[in-house]
Amino acid sequence: MRVVVPVREAEGEESIVCKVGEAGSFAFLELGEGMEILDITFRNGFSDDFFEYIVTPDKNDDIDEAFELGARALLARPGMSVEEIVEAMMFRELDEIA
Repeated sequence: MRVVVPVREAEGEESIVCKVGEAGSFAFLELGEGMEILDITFRNGFSDDFFEYIVTPDKNDDIDEAFELGARALLARPGMSVEEIVEAMMFRELDEIA
């Protein structure tokens, strides 16, 4: 599964989620079975990329572009790290944004 998380700074699994408009980069996570992180890469944007989910800390975030690419959106708590987001996904603790 491929997940995109907007982050202010690229700090690996310790990167903190932020709104799309505030992102310094986007963490592309490749998750395996059991929600283990197989790979993390950081990019300046997510246009024209394939991913299943985008994660945001604000249900009113500007994620229309991600929806147009066919992604679904998950709502994280503000201040969550990439590692905490993956753990929350494992236990289905993140709500989906419609």
